[in-house]
Amino acid sequence: MKKNKYIFLFASVLAYQFFVSCSEDSIDKVNSPIPYESIGGYENSDDVAASSLIAKFSFENTVSDSKNAITGGVGTNVTYGTGIKGQAYKGSSSSFIAYNAVASSLVDIKSITVSMWINTNPHTGGAQSLFMLPKTTDFWGNIFSLIEGTGPAETMLMKNHLQKDVTPSIAWSGQFIEHSGANVLTNMFGTWKHVVWTYSGASSTYSMYIDGKKLDLPASIAKRYTNDPASGGVGYGDLANSSVSKFIIGGFQQHLGAPWGAADGWMLNYTGLMDEFRIYNAALSDNEVVALYKLEKDNR
Repeated sequence: MKKNKYIFLFASVLAYQFFVSCSEDSIDKVNSPIPYESIGGYENSDDVAASSLIAKFSFENTVSDSKNAITGGVGTNVTYGTGIKGQAYKGSSSSFIAYNAVASSLVDIKSITVSMWINTNPHTGGAQSLFMLPKTTDFWGNIFSLIEGTGPAETMLMKNHLQKDVTPSIAWSGQFIEHSGANVLTNMFGTWKHVVWTYSGASSTYSMYIDGKKLDLPASIAKRYTNDPASGGVGYGDLANSSVSKFIIGGFQQHLGAPWGAADGWMLNYTGLMDEFRIYNAALSDNEVVALYKLEKDNR
């Protein structure tokens, strides 16, 4: 009887160990992390052109640039809302972020990609500035993007400004690369939109992407030449910022005070949401832009 008792206890212990072992294996199989599917060869948005990323603002309850190319940020009436990834900058008619210092990696930039998510509504009364790299000796600054408050409510008239040393700026329709007329941006309001524009100094080529899709722009916009290359024309070449001072998100350089004069009445603060604002020192490829859009949309 005693021997049978020991056999029963031994069998019980073996059965318990087998059960625990199987249970732990089952738990491991259930909880083991499933690797992300690669998008464009990348698993995370920060992996896209990582060596070219010089500034990144995610606005996770902070105005700081995680790459530290743009520092000394002070927000004026800044609040945050729900972003495409976590939190987002929430603009208003009096909101902007002023930065006191800009690193040489941005000042000396030759080619550029600007990427951001925006969620905004139509406005009137002037132009809202998304961001601006100021210039102390020029009314229009060095680089900026703005949204005009004109046109039908379903369209967005956007202007991007770039600086070149010999000519006053990379010129189209005056001093701007302008998305208006037949090239106005459609279906842009009331939802999150991924906006990317690039300029390659090597090829003097400008591109614009909305939600990962490259816009089909006429040569007069896409190719930045002093005259027709078929007739011996040459490209504008590398960017050339000068007299750089400070940086601003959500406003114009005139909102920063001296040495600039007071803002004109049409110079408006950005009133929408902005998230995942990035600056690269290269013109991203089509594949890189698509990957960035999909990965950020997937919260990666």
